[in-house]
Amino acid sequence: MEFIENNEAKERILHAAVELFSKKGFDGARVNEIAEAAKVNKALIYYYFKNKEDILDYLVNMLLENVTSIALDFIHGNIVDMIKSGLLDILPDRLHFADENSLKDFLQNASLCYEKVLDFVLENRAILRILMLESLKNSKHHNALFEFMSLNDTKTNLILKTISEADSDFCFSEDMTIFNFFFSIIPLVSFAAYYDDFRNINGLSEDKMKKSFLDSFEVVFSSLVSGNDILLKNEK
Repeated sequence: MEFIENNEAKERILHAAVELFSKKGFDGARVNEIAEAAKVNKALIYYYFKNKEDILDYLVNMLLENVTSIALDFIHGNIVDMIKSGLLDILPDRLHFADENSLKDFLQNASLCYEKVLDFVLENRAILRILMLESLKNSKHHNALFEFMSLNDTKTNLILKTISEADSDFCFSEDMTIFNFFFSIIPLVSFAAYYDDFRNINGLSEDKMKKSFLDSFEVVFSSLVSGNDILLKNEK
């Protein structure tokens, strides 16, 4: 019972921190205000977290771990399995599929994966709004958004490392680094951060907002498809 109560207290602290960071900004929120909003004493906050920065670190890591988990499930269930079954061959500049059906299945599953990520970021849109604000300031967390895509390092990025271990020909090009960040990750973050305001101003339903966004993603992603290949580098 004590563990459950302590865990609930920690969740209240995190919830209160997100609320205050959203309303007052990260710099404007104070630890004593978080304690008051969470209905805990200040000492309990310092039991779980070193300081206010540590709370935001925890939230950022939680986002990264969950998004990475969703992505890895897709990679193991699609890329790795398809390589093992001979349906996919990774070349330095492209993903080459054995036939049209293999490519079609991959694209469908990629869309489902992106939808799962979208659902997750929408659930955590308040945290992403905070990170967007922090990314524009010269603060400790101004590079937090870039952690969602650790450039093209196949040694430190678990997602890229998993693909590279499945097929050593995999090479994440500069073109794909730019595409992933500015045409995949940033749209997700922006959509989540402005979701409520945009929906209220334009009077759109949640289903309409989500469907339109996913349709737009499929249009952008389809631009990488050429024959039975998905290009990892821009063709000149």
